Amino acid sequence: MHKYFRAIGFSEPMTKVGQQALINEVLLQPSYRVYTTKSVKGEESESDSDTLLAEFRMDFAKNCGVSVCGEFDGMDRFSYDYCYPYLAGSHISTLEDVTVEQRIFNESYAGICDDMKVGVTLIFHLQNVVDYVKLRNANALPSCGTSVSLAGLASEGTIMMPILKTDKERQAKKRENVQRVKLLNAARTGDEAAMENLTLEDMDTYAVISQKIQQEDVYSLVDSYFMPYGVECDLYSVLGEIRACEPTRNRLTDEELYLMTVDCNDLLFDVCINKKDLYGEPAVGRRFKGVVWMQGTINFPQAVQ
Repeated sequence: MHKYFRAIGFSEPMTKVGQQALINEVLLQPSYRVYTTKSVKGEESESDSDTLLAEFRMDFAKNCGVSVCGEFDGMDRFSYDYCYPYLAGSHISTLEDVTVEQRIFNESYAGICDDMKVGVTLIFHLQNVVDYVKLRNANALPSCGTSVSLAGLASEGTIMMPILKTDKERQAKKRENVQRVKLLNAARTGDEAAMENLTLEDMDTYAVISQKIQQEDVYSLVDSYFMPYGVECDLYSVLGEIRACEPTRNRLTDEELYLMTVDCNDLLFDVCINKKDLYGEPAVGRRFKGVVWMQGTINFPQAVQ
């Protein structure tokens, strides 16, 4: 996760001393802080009952900054666990049910959901860990009616021109996407007719692309994609249309960043990237292509006390 510090404006290699100074600044002057007891009620050990899970955040640019997570013991001493760069999502990306799993190596969590729009199991780094732990401790999970706001940090990216489409073609594409999602949902419940229709559609698509690829560039045929990237479960290679774009600056390093809202297979999420790492000039209507570290906040319907 440390390579993505450059996405929020820390492009210079960070030494251990520099990282510790940054952590200290976040702890001393946080923009946001939150605490909760660590263990589930009825399952806490004597040591865990006096332990507070804590998160401190400091914004260094609009909607993005550094988060420091750790624990307070019974003597009110803070023990640092890990820190990471974050980007707060500003849109509702999915309404699908979410499963949360704790990672092995520290007190961080991954969110997992099956969104039919992207066709893959969506895994993201959970940002609001303390809110989740509070509800878990109160035995208020699973929670119905949740939504997820996704955001991605990119260490490199390319701006591509859009595929020329008429309004009629755009409307037809939207109808096709809606119909495909319905078929996927039906197939997930065991509908054999839906499975057969999806198989035939995929075969037709493969045949059309195989013919056209001999004379056309692949990016003139593929409008957008969302694919897992590498061995990390929350990294994705994406290509999507830019719906909004805004320049901003890291107030500490004065490096220029781009905040973009990207529509990828009807999945809407925010992306932050350092201007140094972006090839091309972003604008609404153009396409962003790159690899992103996906993060997300689960929006719980009930109040988290």
